Amino acid sequence: MYISSFSIENYKSFRETPEIALTPGFNVIVGQNNVGKTALIEALSMRAGSQPHRSRETAPTRDTPLTNLSKALIKLALSGIELLPFLRRLGNFYFPTPQSDARVAARDLMEMLRKPELTLTTSWYNGGISTAAFTSDLIPPQLYAILRVDPTGAIEPAQGSSVGVDQSNRFERPLADMLKSDRVFVFNAERYRVGLSAFGTATVLQPNAANLPEVLANLRGRNRVRFERLVRDLRTVFPGVKDIGIHSRDGSNVEILVWTIDPATERDDLAVRLAESGTGIGQVLAMLYVVIAAETPQVIVIDEPQSFLHPGAVRKLFEILRQQPHKHQYILTTHSPAALMSADPVNLLRLSTEDGETRVERLDTSEARDLRLVLADIGARLSDVFGADSILWVEGPTEEVSFPKIVQRLTTVPLLGTAIVGVMHTADFDARRSEATVQLYRRLSTGRGLLPPAIGFIFDREGRGDREREDLERHGNVFLLPRRMYENYLLTPDAIAAVVSGIDGFRDTPVTATEVEAWLDARRRDVKYFDPLPVVQTPGAWRINVHGAKLLTDLFSQLSEQRVSYDKVRHGVALTDWLLEHAPDDLQEVAQLIGEALARPGA
Repeated sequence: MYISSFSIENYKSFRETPEIALTPGFNVIVGQNNVGKTALIEALSMRAGSQPHRSRETAPTRDTPLTNLSKALIKLALSGIELLPFLRRLGNFYFPTPQSDARVAARDLMEMLRKPELTLTTSWYNGGISTAAFTSDLIPPQLYAILRVDPTGAIEPAQGSSVGVDQSNRFERPLADMLKSDRVFVFNAERYRVGLSAFGTATVLQPNAANLPEVLANLRGRNRVRFERLVRDLRTVFPGVKDIGIHSRDGSNVEILVWTIDPATERDDLAVRLAESGTGIGQVLAMLYVVIAAETPQVIVIDEPQSFLHPGAVRKLFEILRQQPHKHQYILTTHSPAALMSADPVNLLRLSTEDGETRVERLDTSEARDLRLVLADIGARLSDVFGADSILWVEGPTEEVSFPKIVQRLTTVPLLGTAIVGVMHTADFDARRSEATVQLYRRLSTGRGLLPPAIGFIFDREGRGDREREDLERHGNVFLLPRRMYENYLLTPDAIAAVVSGIDGFRDTPVTATEVEAWLDARRRDVKYFDPLPVVQTPGAWRINVHGAKLLTDLFSQLSEQRVSYDKVRHGVALTDWLLEHAPDDLQEVAQLIGEALARPGA
C-alpha cells in the first residue's frame, strides 16, 4: 500500500492545497522552520485533530468565527491481494452494489480483487474517518450485499439478497481505519519509551511502537533469520551496538536490552535497557521491524530524521531501507542536505509560507540531481547553500571565511539569510567558455528549486583581460576586486610579521616587519610576480598588479627557510583577522565592494 495523493484543508498553516501526488519509494518534503512540515506529517498520518487555519483569508477581522473542521483527503493505493486479509478480519461486511442478488455482488468483488491496484479515496475530519470509497464503477450504492471471506479466500454471500443500509455502514470505512493503524507508521524525534511491554502474540507494530518488545520477541521466535537481519542492520546504522537481547521481566513483561559489548563475554549484566539507550535507537529498531517483518509494502513517515540521527547514520539507514524487497513508501521531512542527498527522492516537495499560508511546490528531481553536478562543477556542495535565502558567490575558501568577518566588522549591512560561498573553480566563469559560462551563470543566478538566488559574484581580476572583465560585469551582479586578487590586500609587513611569528617552528630567529618590508621591496619589479610587468611602477600600482598569492608563497618559504608553506586559507584568514584588529583601513576597499553587492535590490 502507498499514499497516492493527498490534499489538506483548514489545518494549521494549510488553508487549502491542491491534490498532491506521491509515489512508492522516497518522497522528500523540504522547507525552512515553521512552514508546515510537521503539520503535513500529522495530516498524512490521518490522526490530525481540529486545529483550524488562521490567516487574513480565514479571519479578516478579530471577530470572524473560524470553521473548526480540519480536513484531509487521502487516496490509498493497494492491490487486491493486500486487501483480502483485511476483508477477512471484517467478518461480515456491507459491499455497495447495484445487484439485488448477493451472489452477483460477490463475483463482482472477486473480480475487483484481481486488479493489480485499487484506489481507496478517504476523507478525514478532525482526525476521524468521514467517508471512504473505492474508485470503481461498482459503486452507485442504493443496495449493499452482506459478504464475507470463506476459508479458501473466496468471497461468498453471508445473506442471499442485498439490503438497504446507511452509507456509513459500507465496508470501506472500517477498512480505512485498519489500514491507517496497520500500514501507516510515523516516526519523529520524541524519545521512544518502548523498552518494556506485555507478553503477547502480536506481529503488527502499534502506531506508537508501544508493543515493540512484544513484536520483536515474536519475530525472533517465528523467523530467526529475519530477526538476525534486523540486528545486523541495526549494527550497521549504530556500530556501537553489538547485539539486541530480549528477556522476560516480572513474569508478565518482555524487555529489550542493548548490548554495547561483545555478547561473547556473556556479561548480560552490562547490557543496557533500551529505555536508557541513546536517542534514535528505538526509532530505528521500530523502522527496521516494520520493513523487515512486512509481507506487503508499508507507508513509513519520518519527521526530520536528522534531529535524532547523526548524518552518517541517516545515510546508512536510507541505504538499508532502499534495499528492502518490498517497494515501501517513505515520506520524510528534512532541512538537512545530507538527508536529502541520501534519500535521492523520486518526489521532492518544497513548502513555503506566504501571508501565513503554506504553499506546496513540486520540484523536479532531475533538476535537484543536476544541481549537485552544477555545484560540483564550481567546487561547492549542497550543504553550502541549502536553506539560505540568497548567496553571494566569492572566489574561494579564503574569501568564504574572510568576507563574513569583514562584513561584520567594517560594514553596517547584515548578512541575515545570505550565505557567502566560495567558488573553487572560477575558471568556469571565464569568457573563453562563453556559452557554458552563460548557462552556468544563469543557473546560479536564477535560484530555482533547492538553489537560492545569487545576489552577486565577487571574483579576482586575476587572468582576465579587459574584454573578459566587461563580459562578466555586463551581467550586473558580477563584481571584480580592484586589485588582482584578495591576497593583494594582505601584503602588510606588520600583519605578515605578526602572523609568521605566531607559527611554531617558522624559524629560529624572530621575523620583523622591517625584514618583511625589505623582502617585498626587493621584488617590486621581479617579472615572476607580474603578467605583464607594468611599464610605470608606482607603490600603488605595485599593490594592484602583483601576484599576491605567489608573493606570499615565496615569502613564507624563504623566510622560514623552507620549513613552512603558505596555506591560503589558514594563513590568509589569520592575516585578515590581524588587519581587522589593527589596520582595518587596509580592507575598506573590500568592505565597500561587499557592501555594494549586498545592497543590490533583492539582496
